[in-house]
Amino acid sequence: MRTILEKTANLYPEKTALAFGEETVTFRELWERTIRLAQVLRQAGIQKGDKVAIYLPNCPEYAYSYLAVFCLGAVGVPLDFMLKKDELSSCLAHSEAKLLIAQERKGLDYEDLKKESAGLETVFLSKDLPQAIAEAPKELEEVVLTDEDPALIMYTSGTTGRR
Repeated sequence: MRTILEKTANLYPEKTALAFGEETVTFRELWERTIRLAQVLRQAGIQKGDKVAIYLPNCPEYAYSYLAVFCLGAVGVPLDFMLKKDELSSCLAHSEAKLLIAQERKGLDYEDLKKESAGLETVFLSKDLPQAIAEAPKELEEVVLTDEDPALIMYTSGTTGRR
């Protein structure tokens, strides 16, 4: 993923990669923000194979987060932003997520969620990401991946409940 993103950013630096409302992000900006966020995650202790949950609505930070996780060789755990607290807690515990990237939600206390979810060490709120991204270095050591390395844990709705 990193190689493809970097190559595309070099070939089409000014071409629009993302459009969100009135905001547009070029491939160069997508590359730089992704790498910088990967550095932020690495500084928070995320390494190859660690699980990183993403609990965001549709927004540019979702794309940066998703791609940054892949660049680190970590395992992405995308979670539906409509999940309620108990469902979110269950997914975090089951996936053994070490870090959660989330948006604030009324009635959801992330510090309580951290206490309930064994293994969850860090919560980054999307409102803090722009500054963290802007301050992070834009170089990142490449992680060697193999075909056997996991990339995603996807939760789907099911009819049998939690098992």
